[in-house]
Amino acid sequence: MQNLIITKLADLQAGDRILSWDGRPYRPARVVAQRLGYIGAGSVQGVRLVNPHPTSDVEHVLYPAQMDGRRLEVERP
Repeated sequence: MQNLIITKLADLQAGDRILSWDGRPYRPARVVAQRLGYIGAGSVQGVRLVNPHPTSDVEHVLYPAQMDGRRLEVERP
C-alpha cells in the first residue's frame, strides 16, 4: 500500500482510503466509491464515498469547490 498526499479531488481513485483531511483524522477512514465525475443531472461534479454507516441512507460526496487545495492523506492499494 502507498500513502499519498493529495490536494485535488481529480487525483483520487476508486478504492482509495482517505485517512485525514488537513491533519484531522477520519475515523473510520473514508473509502472512495467513485472517482470525480457527474453526480446527477446537470453539471455538478463530485467524488462519491462509501457510507461508513451502512444502515444510513445519507450519500457522502466531496465537491472540488470545497476540497481542492486541502491536504488529504490517502492510502492507495
